[in-house]
Amino acid sequence: MTAKLAAFLITLVANIAIGVVVFFFLLIAMNGYSESDAMYGFGAYILLALFVSLLMAACAVRVVLILMKRKFSGSSAAFIAVPIFCVVGAGLKLVCAIIGVAAAEYVRVNY
Repeated sequence: MTAKLAAFLITLVANIAIGVVVFFFLLIAMNGYSESDAMYGFGAYILLALFVSLLMAACAVRVVLILMKRKFSGSSAAFIAVPIFCVVGAGLKLVCAIIGVAAAEYVRVNY
């Protein structure tokens, strides 16, 4: 139970921290957009980033469970799952940022 909770919390906090860093880069990337257009992109990014953070934390718990069934200790299972899903989450956050810029561009062009 402790390994699952630790994996969930560490992965969630790390993914949220990565999301905040990517959000600041998104602010710089969307510098030329008007505020009304950029808000749609920021909203899309925030929703997708929160979903990705929760998904990566849940996946880390699932991998810890699978590894513990294969006779890994709780700490080693968490040490394996947490970095994997932090890296995957960082990649998905970059994809979410691209989707946020695309949403802002769509609103700017069509509305």
